[in-house]
Amino acid sequence: MENKNIEDCEIQSKATIRFSPSEEKEYYVGLRSQLIKILYLIEDEKAGKGSAELYIYGFMYELKSANVLCNNKLIKICVKMHGLCHDFGYKNMAHEEIKRQIFECRGIVDHLIKELS
Repeated sequence: MENKNIEDCEIQSKATIRFSPSEEKEYYVGLRSQLIKILYLIEDEKAGKGSAELYIYGFMYELKSANVLCNNKLIKICVKMHGLCHDFGYKNMAHEEIKRQIFECRGIVDHLIKELS
């Protein structure tokens, strides 16, 4: 009886969920907006108008999950954003570097959207 439960768990753990192409495209459109929002939140934080930390934390959590659902097509964005957000490194970066990283991510997203159009 115990072995059957273990086998059932193994089968369930192999099940995966992936986005369809239309779901991917819909996610990418929203991701594009989120990236720009992060830039604005960081700019506001640097101007003393709030904190971007909580939004960025949630964004990174979602991005990692979305990468799996999108067949690992978001790896470059995950890496770039991790560099910006790990230990909130953006706080010690020049604004131009932050902007460059975010706009490179946006360019990747634009390319992914175009591929699905």
